[in-house]
Amino acid sequence: MNRYLSSFIVSAISYLAIVVAIIYAVADTQVSTDAKVEDVRKVCFTVVTQVKPQKQEKKITPKPKPEPVVKPKPIPKPKPIPEPIIEPIVEEKIVEEPAVEEIVQEIVQERVEEVQEQREEIAQNREVKEDVLAKEQNEIIQDILLAKQNKFINDLIKRINDNKSYPNMARRRGIEGLVDVKFKILSDGNVKEMQIVSGRSVFQKSALEAISKSFPVTLEESLFNFPKEFRVKLSYTLK
Repeated sequence: MNRYLSSFIVSAISYLAIVVAIIYAVADTQVSTDAKVEDVRKVCFTVVTQVKPQKQEKKITPKPKPEPVVKPKPIPKPKPIPEPIIEPIVEEKIVEEPAVEEIVQEIVQERVEEVQEQREEIAQNREVKEDVLAKEQNEIIQDILLAKQNKFINDLIKRINDNKSYPNMARRRGIEGLVDVKFKILSDGNVKEMQIVSGRSVFQKSALEAISKSFPVTLEESLFNFPKEFRVKLSYTLK
C-alpha cells in the first residue's frame, strides 16, 4: 500500500514539474516577443531620396508647308474640220390639186350624212317619247277605270242598303249581324243567281229582297266584262 502511494506521489510531482516548465517556457517566449515589439516601435527610419532634375520640354518647331506644284495646262488639240455634207438632190413631184367641184361635192355629201344621222336620232327619241307617253296614258286610263269601278260598287251597295228593311222579329229581340251575299249582274243591268254565303237566318230573306229591289241598274259596258259576279256584305245594326 505504501509502495503504491509513494509511486503516485512521485508521478504527480514529475507531472507538476513538466507543467511548470511548459508554463515558464510560454511566459518566456511571450516576454521576448513583447520586448521585440517595443524595440520595433521605437526605431524610426528616415529615407532621403535625391530629387531628379526635371526634364526640359523640347520646343516643337512646325515644319514649313511645301509649296504647291503648279501643273502646266495641257495644250488643246486642234478640232478636226468637218467635211461638207452633200445633200442629195430630190426631184420635186408636181401634185395636181383636186378640182373645186370635187371638193364642193365632198362637203355636200358630208353635210347630207350629218343631217341624215340627226334625223335618225330625232326619230329614235320620238319613238321613245311616244312609248313613254303611251305607257303613261295607259296607266291614267287604268286609274280612271278603277276609280269608276269603285264608284259603281259603292253606289250599288248604297242602293241595296236603301232598299234593305230590318226584320221586326230581330228588332224586337235586339239581334244584330252581317249577311254575306253573292249575285251576278247581266249585261242588260238585271240580276240573277243570288245566293247567301253566310249570315244569320233572320236577316237572309231581307237581304235577298233588298238586292232584287235594287235592279235593274244602268251599266257602262266599259266598266266590267258582263255578266260579272259580285259579293257584298250587308250590315244589320240597331240605331
